[in-house]
Amino acid sequence: MRTGHIEGELLEPVVPMFALGRLGEPDDPARLLSWPATDEAGWITGQVISSEGGFRFT
Repeated sequence: MRTGHIEGELLEPVVPMFALGRLGEPDDPARLLSWPATDEAGWITGQVISSEGGFRFT
């Protein structure tokens, strides 16, 4: 997520490490955190769900 810790030319090589080619926005993990409370997630139990946007070291 864009936190202000890394900007400009330091950020350029990091963004392609995300599968979607973008940094996360605050609502990305917020949607994940609220989803288990919905009826759509009623059959989900005991799971660990990562919210890292597919970040990978290459």
